[in-house]
Amino acid sequence: MVGDLRETLYKRYKELSDELVVLPAHYMTNDELNEDGSVGKKLGELYQDNHGLNVDDEQEFRRMVTENLPPQPNAYQEIRETNMGKISPETEKKREMEIGPNRCAVK
Repeated sequence: MVGDLRETLYKRYKELSDELVVLPAHYMTNDELNEDGSVGKKLGELYQDNHGLNVDDEQEFRRMVTENLPPQPNAYQEIRETNMGKISPETEKKREMEIGPNRCAVK
């Protein structure tokens, strides 16, 4: 899946407008919050500021992603399968999965 992630971040998203506002569902630290408490940034700014979007060497990117993964939340496997369309949990189950902490970000 690391190859798919790199393809998405380094090729597919690069084709989008730098002015596109990215509104993530999760964030890691409070310094990512905007003054109004929202979380969002223009794609071009993310490519300037985010270290994970600026790793030229593919092997270094792979190491960064795989060696810095925090412990997975209990529902993470189900979340991945839901995101890929492999399973379709009931609405209440989806809410439960979304409530958990964001421990899937790479530092």
